[in-house]
Formats: sequence, structure tokens, C-alpha cells
Amino acid sequence: MAQDFIVNRADLREAKMVDVPNADLQDGQVLLEVERFALTANNISYGMAGDMLGYWNFFPAADGWGRIPAWGIARVTRSAHPDITEGARFFGYMPMSHQVVMTPVDVSARGFSDGADHRAQLPPIYQEYLAVTPENGFDPSTDDLQCILRILFVTSMHLDDHLAAHDYFNANTLIIGSASSKTAIGLAWLAAKRPGLRVVGLTSAGNKEFVEGLGCYDTVLGYDEISSLDASAPSVYVDMSGNKAVLTDVHTHLGDTLKNSTGVGLTHWESAAAPDAAEELPGPTPDFFFVPTHMVEHRERQGLAAHDARISAGAAAFYDFIRPHLAITPHSFADMEKTYASLLGGLSPTAGHMVTVTA
Repeated sequence: MAQDFIVNRADLREAKMVDVPNADLQDGQVLLEVERFALTANNISYGMAGDMLGYWNFFPAADGWGRIPAWGIARVTRSAHPDITEGARFFGYMPMSHQVVMTPVDVSARGFSDGADHRAQLPPIYQEYLAVTPENGFDPSTDDLQCILRILFVTSMHLDDHLAAHDYFNANTLIIGSASSKTAIGLAWLAAKRPGLRVVGLTSAGNKEFVEGLGCYDTVLGYDEISSLDASAPSVYVDMSGNKAVLTDVHTHLGDTLKNSTGVGLTHWESAAAPDAAEELPGPTPDFFFVPTHMVEHRERQGLAAHDARISAGAAAFYDFIRPHLAITPHSFADMEKTYASLLGGLSPTAGHMVTVTA
């Protein structure tokens, strides 16, 4: 029998595996068997923002429970759609489950979108499933890296574009919180290529040596060293952690020399700031970067094909950069409860965690 991994929406610490019946297909639907998916701090962000941003609606579960989405690869095992063949593989937003039923629309050689009714109001970018083909920039040797890093690099790339479009808000220093996170590393790697911009990473004491060894940060500071930031340098802060205390320390120390403050993730999910917590901070009011909105804007401006090509080329170069610093750590879906508990506790930044569901 197939299984789903579900979590308590009110308490992400509570999670379990549940049996589900094998799915029946209606005309126009396909059954995908999930092969593998990645586990990163992003998954916790999805759970924390599940109600606010609608992440629980992608893959419905029993009342009070949710299925956290993950980026992965699945294979079509049954098809009742005339344009989708059995055996085809697709990359995209997957449930932490053995299988999922989708209703493909806008089918092309590029892939398809899931037209299921319960997903109709969700961001179109997250509805897309790319065919795992060379034409889409996929290679069997990088399947795991694609699952772990592709969407994180996409976020990094659009963050860098967003900041550059605003001339980094006339700042000469970019400060990145949770500097060991993969999205942060991607942003630092891109920003380091910009002349005249100094890139500073904030991280825990335990991750400091790893972050320094990456070579894409000019300076790496511990969270207890925020007071040593140059308060005279015009700066922008990108917060991957969501940690209220860190956010407060950065704003308090820099004050009006902080030109922009943008929140992206919630790697420090247990210390996440309340929605109104930013109202009393010195300096600029923090905003939230939602990558699907920016992706739509870039596609309209650049064209879909050009945008896809830029992502594929940039991601491939980033994979080459990070590969020496990343060890793929395999996990079995059967051990998901234990693996998930480790994720909540904080996974090593040197590991890329891949869960194999079906061979």
C-alpha cells in the first residue's frame, strides 16, 4: 500500500507515515510515482508559511495535517492523458509520498502544469513540471543536485537580480543571514561577481569554518559578532533565517545605514519573528521576497525560453562551484520520520539530503 508522510500543521514537530489507498485515475489524469526528493531548510519554510502562502493546498491531507512539498523527480506509471506517456520523468514540486495524481494541462515538450482544481489559486510557477530531458538542462549525473539546488539557485538568482535592479539600494555591503544555507551561498556566489560590493555572511559558530572555506564571502561573522559590522557602511541585509533576535541585532546596530532588509527563508524556524515583529525595528521596514512573483516578471521581460536557458546555464556553473563542498547523503523514505526529525534539528550545511522513495 502507498504511504504519505504528514505533519501536524499546528506543530511541525509532530509527524507520521499514513497508509493511503492506491489511486484511481479519471480521464486526463496521470499517476506519478515519486522517485526521490530533496530535504533542505526550504521545506521547513514551506511548513512555517503553509497557511500564509498556501503551501498546504498543493497536496491536501486530513484535517489538521499537511504534506510539506519537496522538490523532486517522479515517473509516470499510469496515464489516462493522451499526451503523457508512461515512463516519462518530471521534475517539480512533489509531495512526501509514494505517489501523486495530477491533471496535466499546457502539455509540451518542456513539460506540463498541474490543472487540479485544488491548486487553481496557487502560484503558476509551482504548478509546473519540467520533463527530465537534456533539452531542459537535465543530465542523469546531476539528478540529485537538481533536486537539492535548482530551486534554491533560482531564488538566489532572482534575489541578486532584484537587488541589482535597485543598484543594491546604493549600498556597498551585502549582509546575508544564515550564510551556510544553500540559497545564501548561491546569492553570495553571484554577488561576489559584482564589482565594488562587499559580501558579509552571518552564521553560527559551528558553521563558520565551512562558510569561510567557500571563498564567496569577503567576511564571515558569528551571530555573536554582529556588533563588529561596519555601522558606517551603507548595507543591505538579506535574512535567510527568520530569526527575530538576529534581525533585531542587525537593525539595531546598523540603524539608518541599513538601506534595505529582505526576508527570504526560515532556517531558524523555532526563532522566527512574528508577522508584526518588524514594526518596531530601527532602519527600513523588512519586506518579504516571494520568488514566484519575480519569476513571472522576469519571464515576461526575457521570454520563457531565454529565462529557462539562463537558469540552466547558471545552475550548471553553480553546481560545479558547490560540488566540492557538498556530500550527497542518501535516505530511505521508510526512515522518513527519523530523517525529518533531524531536519528540524538542523542539518549539516556540508550535506545534500536526498530521500529515495522508489527505485
